[in-house]
Amino acid sequence: MYEFVYMNIIKNIIIFFLLISTSLITNAAANPDVWPYIKERLFEDKIIEEVDFLKIDGPARASSGAQVPVNIKLSQKPGIEIKKLTLIIDSNPVQKAATYHLTGNTQNLDLSTRIRMETDSFVRVVGEDSDGKLYMSKVAIRASGGCSGYMNSADPELTKDLGKILVKAKEKYLTTRIKHPNFTGLQKDSINGWFVPEWIVTQVRYDFNGESILVAENGISMSQDPYLKFGFAPTVPGTITVSATDTKGQIFLKTKSI
Repeated sequence: MYEFVYMNIIKNIIIFFLLISTSLITNAAANPDVWPYIKERLFEDKIIEEVDFLKIDGPARASSGAQVPVNIKLSQKPGIEIKKLTLIIDSNPVQKAATYHLTGNTQNLDLSTRIRMETDSFVRVVGEDSDGKLYMSKVAIRASGGCSGYMNSADPELTKDLGKILVKAKEKYLTTRIKHPNFTGLQKDSINGWFVPEWIVTQVRYDFNGESILVAENGISMSQDPYLKFGFAPTVPGTITVSATDTKGQIFLKTKSI
């Protein structure tokens, strides 16, 4: 009983913030006025510099709010080591979409992924270097309905081959896709009208010959069947290991010789 009441309270809070974020959008266009509040909450009073060595791009208008392609490019700058990149969607119910922890192997980064967007928004990437300095790039994208809506949670296609990881290494890029429904917790079940509980892939780790390359920490704004593609061209043959963990504690693993 207590758990049911607690879950209802959490859902109501989420819906409240969803309505607030949506109401801030005027004439269905990306609203720059939201950012100062997000910046203060995530980065306090730190200075964030917009730079040309960090770039995010995406479609002006997405064909589907549930599968919005974005690309992040990082060019290594002398004297600057980027430790992590934070992907932010200003007008989503939960603004922090993902955090990418970088290594020496990913300082020159060309990364593509797919996100969910509930409404038109600025999408940002904020990089933090080893000294704690922050750098940013942003793009305005028009999209809608990617985080909520109705769905049939009993659809067997959603969980068919659950946790299967597809790995492709080709033309100096590593591409992965993980079979997972990635329920946001904001979607309603078309069968009974109840909210479908959140169930997402929270972390994906990439290792090559036992050495970390990249770690992605994901939130509810990542698309179904999480997709990630990034530049990786090892100078020696070896084994790539991809491990993913979801909110149920399930761990999925894939190794591939490249």
